[in-house]
Amino acid sequence: YINKTEFKTKIGKFYCLWEERVDGITILFLGTGRKYFEEIIKRIKDKHSASEKISFRNKESRSIEDKINGYLSGRIRNLNFKFDFLTGTLFQKKIWSVTATVPYGRTASYKEVAELAGFKKAWRAAGSALNKNLILLIIPCHRVIKSNGDFGRFGGGKKLELKKFLINLEKN
Repeated sequence: YINKTEFKTKIGKFYCLWEERVDGITILFLGTGRKYFEEIIKRIKDKHSASEKISFRNKESRSIEDKINGYLSGRIRNLNFKFDFLTGTLFQKKIWSVTATVPYGRTASYKEVAELAGFKKAWRAAGSALNKNLILLIIPCHRVIKSNGDFGRFGGGKKLELKKFLINLEKN
């Protein structure tokens, strides 16, 4: 089973796909867009044949909710969830993995992330990979900024405001 849940936070509704494994909860998707959430579920179902059928079930997780809400209120600094990538190219997964190591309250540039992932000149591609991050907050793409200190695009509009909110939350 892959569990799915949705819950309200101070910055809007979050949607989550997760599994209960022997070693605890593993997050597969954490985001704010319902349409994208449903698209990911469809993609997963389409990817698996009838013999490997995957079932999705609605299940609340107080642990996930409490940690995300605690993080967004500044009470929790480390979400400590394991994660697994449902999609992504090898390049994207390397960029996401490096981004997961950027410490709370710190930022890294797209260039630094690309270099640490082993792709010295692929900083623009690193930005594109982060735009496809399926695990918000846990893979903290909001901590990756331009070399000159600007926030970068981060989807623009409300998403850019979210990035600014998260960076300011972590600085305080």
